Amino acid sequence: MSKREEPTTLEMAADRRSSIRVRSQLPTAVELISEEEIAALEAQILDQAVIESDGVLHDAVDWRDHAEDLSREMVFVLNEIRALRQQITEMQRVLERYGQTALEKRWIELNEQGFFLPKESWERSWEEGEFAMIRVQIPSMQTPEVLAVGEVIRVDGGEERAGAAFEFRSISQTHRSAISRYALRRERQLARSRRFRFTT
Repeated sequence: MSKREEPTTLEMAADRRSSIRVRSQLPTAVELISEEEIAALEAQILDQAVIESDGVLHDAVDWRDHAEDLSREMVFVLNEIRALRQQITEMQRVLERYGQTALEKRWIELNEQGFFLPKESWERSWEEGEFAMIRVQIPSMQTPEVLAVGEVIRVDGGEERAGAAFEFRSISQTHRSAISRYALRRERQLARSRRFRFTT
């Protein structure tokens, strides 16, 4: 049996980046679902990933980078079309959310593996092994709303930290990557804010 190779510095750095957990106040909805509902929700997650990946492929081009090859008027028109496509994609998302539970801003701790949901006094108590449909809106141009299936893996009942920890069981790679990027950017921004904080 070959000896297990030690992780490289780059691999360890990548693991650290992917495990960054942020505490933030984000629009969130968590709904209890049965195991029988998971397959239908997974199909929805897959379809949403297809739509978003298609949108990214078409909208990733900034036509200003081709200013030498195209006239100024053509660059303007192409960028306007790009902006319209992004607006249409957002309208599609709004229509898909019609009739769903409204997102409410609340504090959560989030990374690409799952999240911790503090318990509100009015909220139902979660139990280990239960499944939930999770929707979280993150500040992102390409992927503003994450959709996932989560499983409760831990319930904390302490006064200081009461709540439930969810692990993502089904989530698209697009949404997982969007969470990682958001967590990393937010951590960097927090570090900069602390660095330039002045005392009186």
